[in-house]
Amino acid sequence: MSNPVVNKNEPAIDLRQLCRGLVDIPETADREIAVTGITSDSRRVKPGNCFVAITGYQADGHAYIDEAVEKGAACLVVENDIGQKKVPVLRVENTRPVLAVLASRYFGEPAKGMKLIGITGTNGKSTTAFLIESICQASGEATGLIGTMMYRWKGHEIQADRTTPESIDIQRMFREMRDHGTETVVMEVSSHALALDRVFGLNFRTAVFTNLSRDHLDFHETLENYKNTKAKLFKMLGEKGVGILNGDDPAAEWIRKQAAGKTVLYGEDNTKVDYHIRDIRKDGQQTRFKLFYQDQSIDLITRLWGHFNIMNTAAAAAAGLEMNLNHDAIRRGIYQVASVKGRMEGFLAPEGFRVIIDYAHTPDALKNVLIAAREITEKRMIAVFGCGGDRDRGKRPQMGRIGSTYADEVFLTSDNPRSEDPESIIKDVLEGISTDKPVKVIEDRREAIRCALGQAKAGDTVVLAGKGHETYQQIGSKKIPFDDRIVAEECLSMREQ
Repeated sequence: MSNPVVNKNEPAIDLRQLCRGLVDIPETADREIAVTGITSDSRRVKPGNCFVAITGYQADGHAYIDEAVEKGAACLVVENDIGQKKVPVLRVENTRPVLAVLASRYFGEPAKGMKLIGITGTNGKSTTAFLIESICQASGEATGLIGTMMYRWKGHEIQADRTTPESIDIQRMFREMRDHGTETVVMEVSSHALALDRVFGLNFRTAVFTNLSRDHLDFHETLENYKNTKAKLFKMLGEKGVGILNGDDPAAEWIRKQAAGKTVLYGEDNTKVDYHIRDIRKDGQQTRFKLFYQDQSIDLITRLWGHFNIMNTAAAAAAGLEMNLNHDAIRRGIYQVASVKGRMEGFLAPEGFRVIIDYAHTPDALKNVLIAAREITEKRMIAVFGCGGDRDRGKRPQMGRIGSTYADEVFLTSDNPRSEDPESIIKDVLEGISTDKPVKVIEDRREAIRCALGQAKAGDTVVLAGKGHETYQQIGSKKIPFDDRIVAEECLSMREQ
């Protein structure tokens, strides 16, 4: 990832101060070495930098040590025995958590001055993050956001490269946020970030668990490993921290047992939760419900579509209540979020059918979106989706089965094939598709969208699933500009001509 923020006034810090209590400095090292920056990317080394060699899944930073030294690295932090170099070599067992600690120290431990709110889960992280950000802003708190779509704070908005950045980039952003008066930071915390220690050493005021379903098993290998990784966030709660968990999800009780602080549950089906969703009423484009807690209740209105967004809204409201924010700020913050890009994002075509764009790329997410779309569909529902390449193959037949179960017609196409053959991916998805539903296989995603829209009539709904907010399609190693909404609008414009 490229650095999301470049601070031209990054400080110089003494090496011994930087590493105090963390790793021993070789006696051969000069007593004063000024470190002018920290990086784990040899391409970005500048004179005076500390280079931390990370053993990655695609490349090993130890292979680039000589390059880092030639570029002027002042010291090296490594896991392997690399012998003596002309700069100090600091050897540790695992460089990933050490990198996180060094980055925090280098930037002046900026997180200590802010309230951190972390959200993890398979689905719903982005929407819940936007809702909590809006609630905090409505309460008057200067709030920053780190998430799948963007990183933003006062005067800054940067397109995100990944859900949770590397630890160096997180700490650099924290420093920038603190310098701009940020009081609260809302973060989506991915399972990759937890597994790879990108958020190591942080203390969270609030941790939210949205749900757990099959995803990222190409990385975690088993659902049990995936669950264990999610639980790490709740071990990072600060002394006064609180964990907020989806009590309707079977994983919640197990995760709460791992938590370092207080935990509460929210939900609809589980009546023993601390925050209970009741009295749901759908009113046009709005959904009203009550959230009961501690012999009290709060009336909420959300403009987000779909039953799963009631759960996301309840999670955000519970977070606000646990932070002692007032009801009015919570209500206003929730109502102000009218839509989230690529999350049940819809519009009405001139011909009278509805188009919905959603990021749903897991079996559970696709099911939820199609169920939600069915509620507002008068006639047929048409689904356009595929599966990503170089990812968990086991979920592909499940996606096919769900698509053909809940949609009236399926257009099976490419998502982000990456290095895989698109035809091979589609073949895997087809294994789960019911034979009694119309299925059209159109590998070219633009053509699949065009054909699906071409068949739609007034009262129908066309769901474009899998890419949501993404503005590219990754084919091989290339990212080609591709935005489902823009493509859909172009196809509709051509249809009108």
